[in-house]
Amino acid sequence: MVLWRQTPEFGLLILPGLLQDLLVAVSFLLRRRPLTGPPGFAPRLVAYANTFLIMIFILLAGRTHPEWLQPTTHVGVRSAGAVMWLSGALLALWPIWYLRHSFSLEPAARTLVISGPYRLARHPIYTIYILINLGILLRHLTLPFAVVLTAWFTLLLVRIRFEEAVLSRAFPEYQEYRRRVGAFGPRLPAFSPVRQGH
Repeated sequence: MVLWRQTPEFGLLILPGLLQDLLVAVSFLLRRRPLTGPPGFAPRLVAYANTFLIMIFILLAGRTHPEWLQPTTHVGVRSAGAVMWLSGALLALWPIWYLRHSFSLEPAARTLVISGPYRLARHPIYTIYILINLGILLRHLTLPFAVVLTAWFTLLLVRIRFEEAVLSRAFPEYQEYRRRVGAFGPRLPAFSPVRQGH
């Protein structure tokens, strides 16, 4: 793979990701049956496109346009990207473990998980994926990669809408949970200006 040839430490950075993939595979064996029927074509298409877009881009660019994956020349930026990538890959194990009985690529309602990392964000796995992908971008800071990452994030927002529609139908309490907890992190307290006395 071109990333391996250009940056030999790439192999070390993907090791936590391999552990993450193993945990995901185990979760597919442990997960419960969905409470609702299968999603339609559009939710499935968006889910799989969002899941595999960056991977497909890296594979195709590596074969046809290696310059699109050119390593960033600035050592500090590249190192920051490595820290974000590695930290994200390790952090991802936490929410995946909590979601192990409900994990799915397609929108599905199995159980409503609101404990652990899901107390802090409704979509902690996606929050961490953003961190990981931004880390990869910093290590390979090119315009084509940035465009693909923007498309990936747009698909992610659409994917979340589909998923939350399914969860809202299956779990009436989800609306209250959604009101309390932010999508990618804790909600900031509402700002109310302090009125000065006269």
